[in-house]
Amino acid sequence: MITTKPVLTSQDFAADVRGVASLRQTIKSSPKAAAHAVAQQFESLLMQQLVKSMRDASPRYDELQSSATDLYRGLYDQQMSLVLAKRGGVGLTGAIERQIEVMQNPALLKTVQRHRSLQQTEVAPVSGGSAAANSAALAAGRAGTTDNAPAAGGGFVDQVLTAAKSVAPTLGVAPHLLLAHAALETGWGKKPIRDAAGGDSHNLFGIKASRDWQGKTVDVMTTEYVDGVAQKRVETFRAYGSYTEALADYAGLIRRRFGDAIGKGDDATGFARALQAKGYATDPAYVDKFASVARKIGRQLGSS
Repeated sequence: MITTKPVLTSQDFAADVRGVASLRQTIKSSPKAAAHAVAQQFESLLMQQLVKSMRDASPRYDELQSSATDLYRGLYDQQMSLVLAKRGGVGLTGAIERQIEVMQNPALLKTVQRHRSLQQTEVAPVSGGSAAANSAALAAGRAGTTDNAPAAGGGFVDQVLTAAKSVAPTLGVAPHLLLAHAALETGWGKKPIRDAAGGDSHNLFGIKASRDWQGKTVDVMTTEYVDGVAQKRVETFRAYGSYTEALADYAGLIRRRFGDAIGKGDDATGFARALQAKGYATDPAYVDKFASVARKIGRQLGSS
């Protein structure tokens, strides 16, 4: 005896209201699995609007038209749009699904602002204070001043110290300058850039994933202000397996883009000015904030 499995379900029929109930149940039981189905429904709606516009633009012959014709043609267009969306559509399902997955993770929903951008930049510019930067990590870590530093012996410095000590000599600077930079960018490690599963990307400096980047990446929802208008977009940042790997990549960026910062020793002011001069930071008070954080960490390391 040959048994056949139904090819179509209630969600495959545009006019079947049970499809909505089924989709709602799927969302409750498995939000991640439902993202694809929801994305298909959205693409179907968009395609319905496209088909409707095409119908409206086509010549109408009143002697061949009736309300019944319009009704059945509308149902046909709805079903056709749904079937096309489920068979690949015009490629919107994948993009919508990724957007839904990002929005399902609150850790990726970080609102940021940018008053000026770098052409073909690798790193999100810092603006500080109330005007946040392009990177979600930078924005969250800058909701205030350097007074947000943890008490002496804070865990963030301990976590990054070994990596900073290994990389600092290659740049000719003191380790506490790299720690200060990382602390300022991440709000003392309290607001790291995380992946969709909530894992730490170890990206301490908001370095974006350029086209030639071959490593792992993390997508972060950001809000940028262009001519005073808020625009949401997903930015792609680099992800690392450890802080040591992140600091090594950061050192390469400094050598490529911010050469004047090399060899500054323990001169926090000079290091910060070199970064700001090449467009890394847009906040007028950035140098002072950087120097303040560096002094705090320097004292902490000196007393430990």
